[in-house]
Amino acid sequence: MSSRPRIFMVAGEPSADQHAAMLGEALLRQSDVQLGGVGQSRMRAAGFDLFLDSTGWSGIGVVESLRRVPRLLGRKRVLAAHLIAEPPDLLVPIDFGAFNARLLRQVRDRWTCPVLYYFPPRSWSRTANYSRLAGLVDRVATPFPWSEGRLHEAGIDATWVGHPVVDRIQSLGTTERACLRAKLGLDPERTLIGLLPGSRGMEIRCNGPQMLGAAQMIARELPDATFLLSVAPSVPEGVLREQVRRHGLEGRTSLIAGVPEIVQAADIALVSSGTATLEAAAAGCPMLIVYRGTRLMSVEKRLRRFGVGFVGLPNILADEEIAPELLDGDAMAPRIAERALALLTDEGAMCAQREHLLALREQLGSTGVSERVARLALDMIAR
Repeated sequence: MSSRPRIFMVAGEPSADQHAAMLGEALLRQSDVQLGGVGQSRMRAAGFDLFLDSTGWSGIGVVESLRRVPRLLGRKRVLAAHLIAEPPDLLVPIDFGAFNARLLRQVRDRWTCPVLYYFPPRSWSRTANYSRLAGLVDRVATPFPWSEGRLHEAGIDATWVGHPVVDRIQSLGTTERACLRAKLGLDPERTLIGLLPGSRGMEIRCNGPQMLGAAQMIARELPDATFLLSVAPSVPEGVLREQVRRHGLEGRTSLIAGVPEIVQAADIALVSSGTATLEAAAAGCPMLIVYRGTRLMSVEKRLRRFGVGFVGLPNILADEEIAPELLDGDAMAPRIAERALALLTDEGAMCAQREHLLALREQLGSTGVSERVARLALDMIAR
């Protein structure tokens, strides 16, 4: 082992890129290590030397994912050859199970490098089967307590560490929210609505126009309403600015890089299904969960008859509808605006949802998640 341990992380999705970046920063606070891996802009900014950039690797649904298979198979072969030729002192795959599990099967018998899997596949599911992961990993750090039990049942050494969203996002009181709005250059007294259309190009094309169309309708009913629109690192800002212009919302919409400030400052948020729903939950921000996929995705959903009752993570984790979900045909601007206005004008419903979300936050563990995972990683290297 070199004097400076080499830690290599593999993050194929925007959310995993965020988790890896936070873990890398925690590792650098605790030890002198070399960080490398596969990831995106957040990992690069955190000091990683990226072997491959994974922007655009992830897809939603079978049809969209299949389009990426030939490219990903090539990337997997290149990555496997690199890891075998230059094994790190610790490999940390993060989520992205369809890719990472196959990568591990390809390299596991060719080296002795320890593997710490962070965010095991389907960790949110209380019925996930991890038997195929057994023998491929040395340890797992999982964000949900029930996932730890499922992993133990499969004979895997697992530790519940909590979800890193609690490190990034706090629930603010009235005074703190007013201060944040002032910092963002917003009037603390005006109605503020967050717009989070997603981090993938397909989501921006499908969800963006419907959310902004709803914002346009809300603006007519609430003259004091203003909007914060999230711009993910993987999304060209110009695309969203053009959507804002088309809906005549230039003077009432601010574009913000990222999610935390939006969900902490907003009265409510319109949120594309995904990690952002959990970020809004951590902030205690009432929300409507909105998701409109392509026509092929809608057909696929009907044919496969998905067994999951909900698509939003807060609802999946609670096993009940805490936040209303507007999907596919319901995720149209008029319907979104109608439901958003109903929520905004019902203080009882707003308070009830906020309380449910803050109770859900308790299931995500205590702060210091990335620091705990960093200690696990360094312990594995020391052993």
